[in-house]
Amino acid sequence: MKNKKTKREPIQVMREYRYSKKVRIWTSIGASVMALLGALCITVSAFGMHMLGLINFKPDDDIYDPNADISHEDDDLGYSEPFDPSLYEDAQSLADIPLRGNVKGIRNIMLLGIDSESFSGRSDTMIILSINDNTKTIRMVSLLRDTWVSIPGRDKDKDGVDDINKLNAAYAFGKFRLLSKTIEQNFRLDIDEYLGVNFEVLPILIDALGGLDITLTAKEMTQVPNYGCTLTAHSHDPNFVPLQGKPGTYHLTGFQAMEYARIRAIDSDFKRTERQRKVISLLIEKAKDMSYSQLIDAVYGALPHIDTNLSADEFLAFAANAVKYTSYTIETNFNVPEDKGYKGVTINGGSGLQILDPRATVTNLHKYLYE
Repeated sequence: MKNKKTKREPIQVMREYRYSKKVRIWTSIGASVMALLGALCITVSAFGMHMLGLINFKPDDDIYDPNADISHEDDDLGYSEPFDPSLYEDAQSLADIPLRGNVKGIRNIMLLGIDSESFSGRSDTMIILSINDNTKTIRMVSLLRDTWVSIPGRDKDKDGVDDINKLNAAYAFGKFRLLSKTIEQNFRLDIDEYLGVNFEVLPILIDALGGLDITLTAKEMTQVPNYGCTLTAHSHDPNFVPLQGKPGTYHLTGFQAMEYARIRAIDSDFKRTERQRKVISLLIEKAKDMSYSQLIDAVYGALPHIDTNLSADEFLAFAANAVKYTSYTIETNFNVPEDKGYKGVTINGGSGLQILDPRATVTNLHKYLYE
């Protein structure tokens, strides 16, 4: 493994972790990908080329921040053999765990939600979209934004050890290239491709697809605006009106579904990412039943808010396979850290999640994606 550093002393727990900072969740990434691919399958024409021209295609050289001070070494190819538990049992550290990349029948793409029109700042949403042709499944893994990780090449205090920071800071420091190296170093996954969206795309997609039916608890209903209300619960405006009625299934508009995905006050980041994956799953399922013209309408409005390092040719090649994905089973039951695999710690005044057993977490993650 590249960028090996001296091991850091155990982090001291300063106080209990609280989700108190304002956070924004933009959860339309998976739907953007699937709807977009489906539409492009049947629009490889002059109009299709026009649609492609709306996407922000960014090769690696364009997204690399030279001030990030990270290695320019080529990425490893990734371990391509089938999942072998013995390789993980014998590992004494993360560096001993095989680096996994795309293998025959399995392709991993990073889905990013950036709370910015310019695709700058921290990546508030990070989901590994794993397409498995062998098992006919699409698996989504949420990487929690507040997870403490080592950032490759970042050594602000000049102590010769990679700095510890929250996972979502890696994108802010060095865009996707640094984020991908951070994931490689901390989770032993080589993910080279990404698709990102900014915060404007979710209501566009949901409204274009006719809204979503979402089952709400009593607490969740207090955070979702009533029909016609344009205020948000987290704005604390006294004129905010929550959804009226009893807990149950409601047909939500794009704005309402976005606010559902942003809920943070009633529980935890784990529940927040669970809601996030639910919205993506519902959008994908909804897109399966849409006509080509409906998908094109939805995609056309969303394309300017999509950012990727795939080339136009790669994007079209991927799109050509999109139809078969409509029959795949969607699985969303894994997140990093795992539910009982972390503790809350404070570092330099910031609260975050420390993974208790990194080797076990990475082993379970690889097993979920590759076994």
